[in-house]
Amino acid sequence: MQEVQGDAENPRTQPASDQKWLYRGLGSSARVLEYRKNKESDPLSEKGPSAADEALNEKLIGELRKNLAYEEDHKDIIRERALLHVESIVSQWVVEQSERTGQPVEKSEACRIVPFGSYCLGVHSADSDIDVLCIVPKHILRHDFFADIPQLLAEQSNITDLSCLPEAFVPVIKFECDKVEFDLSMAHMPYASIPENLSVLVDEHLTELEDPKDVTCLNGPRVTLEILRRVPHIENFRTFLRCIKLWARRRGIYSNIVGFPGGVAWAIMGAKVAQYYPNMNPSMLLEKFFFLYKNWNFQNAVVIAPLEECRAPPGAVYMASWSQAAIRRPFSIITPTYPAANATFNASNSTLAVMKKEIENAHTLMQSIVKGKEPLSKLFEHADFFKTYSNYVQVEATAANEDAIKPWYGYLESQLRKLVEKLEMDELAGLEIAQPCVKTFGPTPTPGDEFGYQVHMYVGLKFDAELVKEMKEAGRSVNLTHPVQDFMQLLDRDSYPEADVVIKVVKRKELPGWVKDDYYAGWKDLRAPSAPPTPAAGVLSVQLTAPMFSHTSAALAAEELAGSGAGTKRKADESQSSAGGGGGRDGKQVGAANGCSPAPAPATSVASPAKKPHL
Repeated sequence: MQEVQGDAENPRTQPASDQKWLYRGLGSSARVLEYRKNKESDPLSEKGPSAADEALNEKLIGELRKNLAYEEDHKDIIRERALLHVESIVSQWVVEQSERTGQPVEKSEACRIVPFGSYCLGVHSADSDIDVLCIVPKHILRHDFFADIPQLLAEQSNITDLSCLPEAFVPVIKFECDKVEFDLSMAHMPYASIPENLSVLVDEHLTELEDPKDVTCLNGPRVTLEILRRVPHIENFRTFLRCIKLWARRRGIYSNIVGFPGGVAWAIMGAKVAQYYPNMNPSMLLEKFFFLYKNWNFQNAVVIAPLEECRAPPGAVYMASWSQAAIRRPFSIITPTYPAANATFNASNSTLAVMKKEIENAHTLMQSIVKGKEPLSKLFEHADFFKTYSNYVQVEATAANEDAIKPWYGYLESQLRKLVEKLEMDELAGLEIAQPCVKTFGPTPTPGDEFGYQVHMYVGLKFDAELVKEMKEAGRSVNLTHPVQDFMQLLDRDSYPEADVVIKVVKRKELPGWVKDDYYAGWKDLRAPSAPPTPAAGVLSVQLTAPMFSHTSAALAAEELAGSGAGTKRKADESQSSAGGGGGRDGKQVGAANGCSPAPAPATSVASPAKKPHL
């Protein structure tokens, strides 16, 4: 790869001072990502910015800074020091482990710590975690890594909140180092050492790998770097992507685990826009983003690299890849490396409908902003989930202690999309929308239980007014018992013996005060959503209480309530996949064939003579 020094006039270069961690996956000498044009996607416009576009762009950057979308320089330094600390610990362990197995290696080539996700994309903010892949030589065993590294990390005074999930689809060690959150995974390279100039983008490295987990883990940095390689102007793309991320988070539609696009998917969607409009600045790209996806037919996948360029290199371990013939999901955002995967596999018809409505509203608002009729700040206003609906499914996860509640609610959160699908598919529910909240609430002590802990999750319900009216006239009531019982029967109870769950439907006024306090705590203001739904009469409120795995009908009552919204009933897409659900909260870990991971495995406690890690 050609070595080029950082140059403000070259849109593909990166200043040398930023190279060490952002482009760590490319090798020590890399200074540029060579642009790979998507030959299946010609530009729709070659137009560049006018003076007015540049002025709006300056305002946009100012709005991003006002909303803390950039991390302060001194905090970036803390991240870099934390990365160096983790790398030093792991490198020393690899050296010692290599000596024990009779395959010595120099510390400089013992391993490679490669950040990916938002940090590698260069769009992280103050509250972002760091996804890190540790690349090790072929003789280092995965079992030894996940047995020894957590113990070594636990001995460090600046490392806290440590948990290990060695049996997860993507095995990971989670911890905080100097208050920076880390998700650390591991992958082999088929070599006796890891040379400094090794690039993860070279497909030939995959040809001698035998464990599919290595390919899956390597896909983290490979996808991240390939996204950057597929856009014509990296710095414009980064600013533009910060806007998308901030907007999606504020509107409550940023979370792969519950069925909305996560970080990878939003980045791919943004990259598609950058390919279509290669000369536009970030403010122009943002306007085109809402225009493009307002008019997009989501039966068609969003693809930024031809599938033929995402095929397995000769000799690589076989892994199923996404294709046009794959089982259809509500929408598909396809990762640009082998194995190609749907980064939005967890999506539901409801999350697609909510996302499309938010994009449509943002497009209308953006037209007014460009004309100077509305301020940019309005684009980034919070959507108020707890004022959007009148009825909510409340999922109450409980456990005997704090150590038990975290893996339990993490598992339940990964399954929440399946509850949404069950609700959508039940004709008797009379539902038009079942929107999952992207935020969980807790853990907090359970009232009346000295040792118990609870976490709440929510799904907003929008009923089809006409259908409910017909049911009422026929003497029938809304009944959510069957979809909820079907959902509970899917849950793995045996792996969580100290945990339980209660599911009920509550009215807005019945929401716990501590939940609302938690929800609004991070807001700078409590303004209502810019486009609240129109209330409609004749809609029912339902009350359901169902202990986990009860084989008897849950108690269910219905009464009239106005104000849940009206609309046309949509049938759920009944196509299902045998793959498990879940994946990382923001979709950072990408599965082999479908863009999602099976449900998280129970976390493993890590003993430490100095302190007990917090699970």
